[in-house]
Amino acid sequence: MNYDFRAITKDDIPLMTDLLVARQLLESETYPFLNNRCLNKKYITGKFQELFEDSKIIGFAAYNQNEFVGYLVGEIKENNGASRYASVPYEGLAIREDQPLNLIKHLYAKVSLLWTQYGCFEHSVFVPLGSSVYYEAFIQLSFSIEQVHAVMSLARYTPFTNVGNVAVRIANRDDREALGRMSGIIAEFHNDAPVFIPILPEELEKRKEGFKSLVDEEDIVLIAEKDNKEVGFHDYEAVSPDLMKPDEAAELCVAGTYTSEMGKGIGKKLMNEGCKVLKEKRYEYIITDWRITNIASSSFWPKCGFNTVTYRMARTIDRDYAWANFSNPRIKGS
Repeated sequence: MNYDFRAITKDDIPLMTDLLVARQLLESETYPFLNNRCLNKKYITGKFQELFEDSKIIGFAAYNQNEFVGYLVGEIKENNGASRYASVPYEGLAIREDQPLNLIKHLYAKVSLLWTQYGCFEHSVFVPLGSSVYYEAFIQLSFSIEQVHAVMSLARYTPFTNVGNVAVRIANRDDREALGRMSGIIAEFHNDAPVFIPILPEELEKRKEGFKSLVDEEDIVLIAEKDNKEVGFHDYEAVSPDLMKPDEAAELCVAGTYTSEMGKGIGKKLMNEGCKVLKEKRYEYIITDWRITNIASSSFWPKCGFNTVTYRMARTIDRDYAWANFSNPRIKGS
């Protein structure tokens, strides 16, 4: 097909909204819980308006015979003030159902060139999985899975039977120090092979204080104890509605078990108790996310019943491209 590619502007919001509604209706055929209160033109229009007003947006629309058939937009963001990267939000990509995956590849080819000119050599995208076309396109564009976003129905949860011999209770303000001690559990897993995420000492200190304050917020924090000592925890909070989340959902924001206590059914006991508490509070779903390279998370959460609905995929462009390209007179003239 012959496409006409044009830079995205605010004027395209109505057309983008129509395409995104159509995409999400298809997503909800695979994941019925995504046909939620946010799947309407008013919400989506407002979401796009916020995106254009609050962020630096660079994107392209695709037309075929003057019909709007697809778009891809990315936010230009700063990574701790040190570098820039381009991030495609969940709402940032849609193509008409009758279009081939090559359209996504062509859209990326157009927009990624501008991203690199803005100094963005790291590209990430939230990829919907209800239709395989988006995932397959980004695999062919050398993107890889970085983060998994998943949903579990509480009505379908099957409690574990072989659980750990630990006591699980809701945390209170007397547990601040215990939560602070457990604040490094996830960071340690992410720092280890095969995840290899660096962790700065000052970041660990900030995280410790953040964990202590969990009991001062409206979160539901569960602590597992053995011999009156903490061995693991779950932290849940209510979530604001959006297109990626079911209605009546709570988020499992962070969870962990001391390495020395893993494999003893403690996580299973915490999951059982967490689901029980959330059901009592009339929640219907739990959402969570994890690094795909975190072996423990990638193994345990699907066993609980979490189903993957979205991937965050990423690609890094060689920064030497900034000068080693055919726009460089030395290269062009050789």
